[in-house]
Amino acid sequence: MEIKELLTSFAQITVFAVMLSMGMVLGFEGIARLWRRPTLLVRCLIAAFVVVPLAAMVVTMVLPLSFDVRAGIAAMAIIPGAPVTYRKMVKGPGDAELAGSFQATMALMSIVLVPLWFGIISALYPTVATAPLATVFKQVMLGQGLPLLAGAALSHWTPDLAEEFDDPLNRISTAMLVGVVLLVLAMGLPLVLKAGPVSVLAVVLMAAAALLSGHFLGGSEPVARHTIAIANATRNAGLAIALIGLNFPQAKHAVLTTIATYAVISAIAGAIYTRLYLKRQAPSAESHPASGL
Repeated sequence: MEIKELLTSFAQITVFAVMLSMGMVLGFEGIARLWRRPTLLVRCLIAAFVVVPLAAMVVTMVLPLSFDVRAGIAAMAIIPGAPVTYRKMVKGPGDAELAGSFQATMALMSIVLVPLWFGIISALYPTVATAPLATVFKQVMLGQGLPLLAGAALSHWTPDLAEEFDDPLNRISTAMLVGVVLLVLAMGLPLVLKAGPVSVLAVVLMAAAALLSGHFLGGSEPVARHTIAIANATRNAGLAIALIGLNFPQAKHAVLTTIATYAVISAIAGAIYTRLYLKRQAPSAESHPASGL
């Protein structure tokens, strides 16, 4: 088995474990948090499944990129809801439950919308795409939808069992997720150094589009706007690797490098955005201090 095939299999198992853990933490109530705000829900769907993929299409058409780089950018563009979003918000200034609901909602919507986008990509590149849409649907359903709903069901009907297994599963899935990122970076580091400014520019432009679309479509509430911007920019690298390996088996290691590069650049861009946004909000908070009780 080649290294890329091994990494693809490991990524599939990792996504399953992470989504099961998240379903157990959020439960049906947490998953539905975003659904109780239908206007914001629609805006999030537009930002995640319309604006970012269209921005990626423009970037890949305008810039002279290899097929592998374009495939990596396209995969990250059409697969929102990264498993790390909820964990990042727990330790950060954002709304962790809203981030978790965003992630869960995007995971469920991906069951339908990711195969739809892969169908569009397959039509654009009919000679290189091999997996039928039904296979992509099954992959997304088994990798994200099924474990997420199973985790929420366990939390709802067997809360004691879910509480007992949640912490160890969370630790294991987090370690696996870190392992996927480290493996991709280790494999792709030499290629990253040779990628050239054009490939890096393409990834930066896509990350900026994801952040800005989440920011402007995230509503007027500062915490929610910041949360949606970060959540929208953090795409699902694990599922992207799995689906690229499934749908474009002839893609080279450069596609994995592109995915890893986006993960790193989006994290850096998110940290810069958070710092600037909080700094901008600070004067407003000082001019409107909370009244004492």
